Amino acid sequence: MSDIAKNTEIAELVSKVRNGDEAAFSILLSKYSPLIENSLATMLDREQYDVYAEDLRQEATMVFYNSILTYDMEQYEVEFGLYAKICITNALISQKRVLVKRSGERYSDNALDEFLGNDVEDPSAMIMEQESLRALYSVIRGNLSNLEYRIWHLYMSGMTAGEIGRSIGKSSKDVNNAIYRIRKKLRQALQ
Repeated sequence: MSDIAKNTEIAELVSKVRNGDEAAFSILLSKYSPLIENSLATMLDREQYDVYAEDLRQEATMVFYNSILTYDMEQYEVEFGLYAKICITNALISQKRVLVKRSGERYSDNALDEFLGNDVEDPSAMIMEQESLRALYSVIRGNLSNLEYRIWHLYMSGMTAGEIGRSIGKSSKDVNNAIYRIRKKLRQALQ
């Protein structure tokens, strides 16, 4: 399934959930349950998993539902999956802090490093990075035509010029020329 078809399917399911379709929520939840389980596994060591997993899974499911309701479907910069992951991760961090405090366990001042591993940035850095990405996408969107933006998006998702051409009804030569123009425009805009 192409990224466009997948995104369209997700958008349709999100719309259905917003209109009260419980079956659509079940479908979305099953599609994104690996994301929830991965978030739990990343956050908890084996002992903590046995103690906290069910409470945090319920919290993650509620946050996932809320992310469906709050996701801005009019923007193209952040796909739903990334938005849901950010919401779930932030909620799980907060919830785990509460659970750890209640149990009387000690944790360091740098709780995020302890919970998620030392290679994870703090939440404020993650938010600043998201803002920078939004600004970058805004510059990109503002400098490309609709067709160029679509080609750029498909190209950045890993599709080849031939695959892009087939999906938009253009030759691979036309797509390669468009990619060249896009690169030139973006170099000028970002300097």
